[in-house]
Amino acid sequence: MFDINAAKKAFKKAEKRGTLSDQTSEYYINCLEHLNEKLNDKATPGMIEKAFRAICKDNVQGHKYLAAVKRYEKEVMGLERQLLFGEPLASLYSRYGDNKVGKELAHSEDTYFRKINRLNNEKLKLAFRLQYRSGLRIGEIAALDRSSDIVFGDDGTIKLTVRSGKGGKPRNVNVTDDEYLYNRLKSHIESLTANEDLLYSESYLLKKANEHGIRTHDLRRINSRQRFRKELAGGSSKRMARKEVGRQLGHENPATTNIYLGSEWSGAGEPGEEETIE
Repeated sequence: MFDINAAKKAFKKAEKRGTLSDQTSEYYINCLEHLNEKLNDKATPGMIEKAFRAICKDNVQGHKYLAAVKRYEKEVMGLERQLLFGEPLASLYSRYGDNKVGKELAHSEDTYFRKINRLNNEKLKLAFRLQYRSGLRIGEIAALDRSSDIVFGDDGTIKLTVRSGKGGKPRNVNVTDDEYLYNRLKSHIESLTANEDLLYSESYLLKKANEHGIRTHDLRRINSRQRFRKELAGGSSKRMARKEVGRQLGHENPATTNIYLGSEWSGAGEPGEEETIE
């Protein structure tokens, strides 16, 4: 159905033009691969619509899958051809067209934590628990080097080095306290063979996150809110707390941090703060 190799080449060109980020490109490829699993080579618009409804559990997920298909049509097929049209396309836009990214969590903080802890795959559990406690982007989690990017302190702390964050910018991140994560991640690293990867690739993590109803960016939002509360409890002002959260998550624009903090930031929308999502 979807020519994944052609999509990868076309999306790579879009990345070089600056019209598509590498993270979004990776996510779109993951969406198309998922749809392929539900479709045959001669899938009709109606069949694609049914695949959407079988895969997409919420508005945000459906919106991203729809964006992936439209990007495929544009970059691979050309604007004169479409895979989705007519009533199936109208139905999908009606169901998934309202993008609510960045405002509300799909699940509560506790529900996400339980979802992660119920995972039977220990390596997968460590990846998502590390994202929950660090606020790293999922691509940054996948890119961590076990020998140089993770430092376990004698006091039970974990410090991470992100060597190429968004825009290629490095940063140091303090993982919020988690004794289970400290012990299990340390033990996991010590048990790895010389050629074994620390965790999983970004595409695999995104695939598994979709399967288990985990929005990986929600884990960043949760981490930002937990950090914000901790900074406030330690005596920081709201602005100073927000600044520290933004530094840890790799935000350039305070308005981005506002979005992540949601209702916990009462100063969102101040003059001069243009909303962006990172």
